[in-house]
Amino acid sequence: MQELNEISSKPSARYALALFELSKENKKLSEIEKEVDVFKGILKDKNELNYFFRNPIYDTGDQEKVFLKVCEKLKLSSELKNTVLLMISKGRSYDLVNFTKDFMKLCSIDKNELTLDIRTAKEVSGQNMEDIIRIVQQVTKKSIKINTEVDPSIIAGMEMKIGSVLLDSSINSKLRNLKNSLKRGL
Repeated sequence: MQELNEISSKPSARYALALFELSKENKKLSEIEKEVDVFKGILKDKNELNYFFRNPIYDTGDQEKVFLKVCEKLKLSSELKNTVLLMISKGRSYDLVNFTKDFMKLCSIDKNELTLDIRTAKEVSGQNMEDIIRIVQQVTKKSIKINTEVDPSIIAGMEMKIGSVLLDSSINSKLRNLKNSLKRGL
């Protein structure tokens, strides 16, 4: 329930919830969930698309034209297309990444699924990943959707976010804590 409260407190939530309910009503939830996930990946990718939508110097007409080209390439459903076009016309294109995250969170809640975000300095082996998933499933009694990221800047260890709880055992955070303690004179 806490995840739902986190979603509803954001401006992008209205659009995500509207698309979610429309998708469910039209029995197209799984199809639109896949489309939103692909769209989220494109927005978060190392390209200029998210910058373009977030930048206020581009007018809504240009943003709509670009989005329609994206729709054409990805063959997005009319439900997703119309929701995003509405967001753009209302000046909310800066919030598209949050919209996609909120929609995916609603889908996870609907499926009694928990998202597990793992950030490590090096790739985690298959067996270790299976062990982590199994333990989290036993504790939470929910199915697990996993997102992994390799980030050498954390030096060693891992950061694991389960729902809204962050468990941080990275060397980078330990060094940051030590630095803060030294600044305070402890």
